[in-house]
Amino acid sequence: MTYSDPDEVMAAVARRGDVLRILGEGGAEKRDLVAELDVSRSTVDRAVRELEGTGLVERAADGYRRTLAGKIALDEYRQFADRIRGVKAGRELLAELSPDTPFDAAMLEGGEIVRPERHSPHLPVNRLSELVERAERVRAFASAVFPQQVDTYHRAIVQDGMEARLVVTRDVVDRLVAAYREQLAAALDTGRLAIRATEEALPYSLVVADTSDGTEVGQLVYAEEGGVKGFIGNDGIDAVEWAEREIARRWERGAPLPVPEDV
Repeated sequence: MTYSDPDEVMAAVARRGDVLRILGEGGAEKRDLVAELDVSRSTVDRAVRELEGTGLVERAADGYRRTLAGKIALDEYRQFADRIRGVKAGRELLAELSPDTPFDAAMLEGGEIVRPERHSPHLPVNRLSELVERAERVRAFASAVFPQQVDTYHRAIVQDGMEARLVVTRDVVDRLVAAYREQLAAALDTGRLAIRATEEALPYSLVVADTSDGTEVGQLVYAEEGGVKGFIGNDGIDAVEWAEREIARRWERGAPLPVPEDV
């Protein structure tokens, strides 16, 4: 086993994470590890030997201590474990997406998942609307439109002064013009709404919202047979940055809103 073997390092951290956590930078004696972990001395001996062999702990004046490599490896493993837990929690939503769908595990790391319930089928849409209602500015991509969303955006832009930059599919544009012409015109007249159209359709909508509490991401995942499968919310830096990039990329490739002059 060598420190240069990443698989062995990951396995060592997974097996001996509790020992790494206790050792910290201050160090500890083996007897302290035995007492803290409530295990045998032989178990501690094996753990320390394994971690020392991978360069994650080292001998110190007061026993053993975690190295900088050990600290970094433990931090990375914790993040990995958090994301795997998120993937497990969100696997029902992920099942609706094809393997090549743009998606980042950061969305599920510590994220909020809202699924429709039998007697409350609109819970995911309600949760996304609540995010938009709290926002001062939003950037969004949408490949579907629901009446509640139109009402929420119209009220937020026209009455509350929210600024919005939206990239929508041409099908959504056609729907907005055909069914919500007055609301669309009123929002555009404020100068606070900018829309571009894209040919790219994804099985979800994505919203980045600047609120008084910070920047948050909301993702509405569509069911393959129609309707909504669930909502994913996250305010983590990695999730926000990923969503910003995805929306910005589509905005740059999008075309100005192709609507009639009277709108």
